[in-house]
Amino acid sequence: MYRKTLFASALALLIAGSASFVMAQNTPPPSPAPHAAVSKDVRVIRGDRDHGMRMHGFDRERGGVIGSLRGLEKLYMQAGRSKEMASVYNDVLAKSQDPRVRDYVYQRLARLQAQPTNVDQAIATLRKGLDENLANEAKMRAEREKMRAAWQQRADKAAPAAK
Repeated sequence: MYRKTLFASALALLIAGSASFVMAQNTPPPSPAPHAAVSKDVRVIRGDRDHGMRMHGFDRERGGVIGSLRGLEKLYMQAGRSKEMASVYNDVLAKSQDPRVRDYVYQRLARLQAQPTNVDQAIATLRKGLDENLANEAKMRAEREKMRAAWQQRADKAAPAAK
């Protein structure tokens, strides 16, 4: 009698578990959250592989100046007025000192200039950006060398005092 009860209980548990598993498989996926509930800074797009990086704030190009520029580019292209972006890019170059923004703008401006066949102007724009980046790099290298020399002087002064 004990075996029959144990067998019947196990069978009932198995059937109940299978039924709940089957019901869970048949439920539709949850509907996406309404757009208003999604944060403006963190946007998770279904099927997007790098959404984890954006959730941690590593995707800075979707917001700020570069994000705004991308939005403007899209709108100007949809309106068929993509050539007007050159003036926007030049305004950004006049106002921004951020190297990432400037580099992005130089690349986009060169791409815009090279579209019909004005490759010489695009090359000139990229060369200007390259020269600016090289000057910034040389400036940073000089500052590092200056700091290294000051550190070395402090270390030399502290060495005789320690003896």
